[in-house]
Amino acid sequence: MPSDDEFREVLAALSRHELFRPRDGLDYRRRCELTYDRLRVVGEHLPPGSALLRDLPRLFTALEWAAVADPPLFLALTLHVCLSLGAIVEFGGDGAERHVRELDAMSSFGALLVTEVGRGNSHLGIRTVAEHDPATGGFRLRTPDEAARKFMPNVGLANVPKIGVVYARLHAHGRDHGVFPFVTPIRTADGTPDGVHVTPLPEAPLLPLDYAVISFDDLLLPPAALLSDTARLDAAGTLDDPLGDPERRLRRSLDIRHNAWVASAAALAAVTRAGVVNALRHARTRTTVSPFTAERAVLDHRAHQRPLFAALADCYALTRVVDKVKAARIRSQGRESAGDDGSWLSEPALNRTYGLVKAYASDAAGRIVTECGLRCGAHGMFTPGRWVEYQGLAHMLGPAAGDGYLIVLEAARAMASGDHYAPPPPEDRAAGDPLDPASWPVLARTRERLLHQRLVERMELARGRGQTGFEAWNNRASSGVEFVEAHVARLVLEAVAEVPAQARTGPAARLADALHALHAVRELTAHAGFHLREGLLTGEQVDRLAGRDNELCDRVLADLGAVPHLLDVPEEFRHPALSP
Repeated sequence: MPSDDEFREVLAALSRHELFRPRDGLDYRRRCELTYDRLRVVGEHLPPGSALLRDLPRLFTALEWAAVADPPLFLALTLHVCLSLGAIVEFGGDGAERHVRELDAMSSFGALLVTEVGRGNSHLGIRTVAEHDPATGGFRLRTPDEAARKFMPNVGLANVPKIGVVYARLHAHGRDHGVFPFVTPIRTADGTPDGVHVTPLPEAPLLPLDYAVISFDDLLLPPAALLSDTARLDAAGTLDDPLGDPERRLRRSLDIRHNAWVASAAALAAVTRAGVVNALRHARTRTTVSPFTAERAVLDHRAHQRPLFAALADCYALTRVVDKVKAARIRSQGRESAGDDGSWLSEPALNRTYGLVKAYASDAAGRIVTECGLRCGAHGMFTPGRWVEYQGLAHMLGPAAGDGYLIVLEAARAMASGDHYAPPPPEDRAAGDPLDPASWPVLARTRERLLHQRLVERMELARGRGQTGFEAWNNRASSGVEFVEAHVARLVLEAVAEVPAQARTGPAARLADALHALHAVRELTAHAGFHLREGLLTGEQVDRLAGRDNELCDRVLADLGAVPHLLDVPEEFRHPALSP
């Protein structure tokens, strides 16, 4: 889903800016400072963050560019725009305009403070407190103990002004009204305000940024610090919240994750595209010798083609499902439905799909870029190809803005109970010949339906044994994960079957067709045991599927020159693995 050409040219020009040339030998602090120097330059050339929030195609394009150009820049830009500005714009109303102007101008940068250090999944049990003071109408923000300190916001550099969006429990008149975001300066030109205590965390070499833990000791906040959304708190401390209860308020307060989930998936797909294109470039130009053949390109060898073309096919599939997620998010901004399938309808099912695709993308990107780096041998460990940096991004975005594994587990429980989910109905036709592309979605839907049925039956059996809650779920969580992975695999397979505009004719069309087949065959053979056990495929059919490797490699190889066009990788991101 490319944005307009003019905007892309602005990004290409940024890639050539002096600040974006490679920098070797920087210590950790200077590397973090460089990220904010680059972020300021981005702010000078792109529309302000609040405008990008209203223009999601350009926002996603800018974040994809940032991820490929400099993964820490992507993270800082996402925290600044999607999460910090996103929360202030979404929940703050007119009273937050001062902070919007400051963040738009990048005179300060945004930081989101949700996670607490003492427990996993802490967003469900946030313990930081904002106590309403009826005498002033403001609040006292406090951290009750060390376990409630906010974990790893990017506030560690003393010389970089930061505005924090702090998620805390609103207490008023002795009542807990649930979790709301509060906006406050964390660092200014004069240092940290009284009541703010920042402790930098150890270095994180895979994705360097100024991470820290932070606590509050009766930090005084003005009344306007509360980002109250549709709720209203009067001067006496009486809250009128249309949502009615703290649990619904928490879910609403966390809604800003959705842009970040989609942005993360888009960024991960973008770095896999760059990583694959550069690994292929290396393989085509790298020569090798062996006892049984004359000198030839590494890519002539099947043993090199198979893993690299598999990575290419999975990269293409990831790109297709992420494009579909981006389109759905953009349509949802205009309150339009994204399709007939419940997974693509309006929230909350669509929100769940955002999270699941983000989780899938972090896992897939990690595998793909790792494979690309390994296929470049020792060259893959150096910075020009950026595979190690991209691995770091995939690692970090797994737990960022909601841990991907927990998102999968939460989705499994909800979908097993029928929460905004219905499994695919039984098929009107048998799968037929597994070499026929028409059979691939049939098999994927059938597997999802049967795994859902098995999960539901096992949960019912647990209830019949008197098991409830944790006891009922704990021994069945792995079945839930398997079911959700099948659900996402089906969404991916359906997305990759939809031909993009740049692949409707010529070599790109043939390449897209070959990559679709390679991804589908790999997906089906990976679960051959299931298909055999359920009688969906025979042993002979599985053997025929597995035997297509050579044919599909030849088809990919024949049109390999169309890869940069099909994957839409700009020239400025096509790097050699290592220049001689």
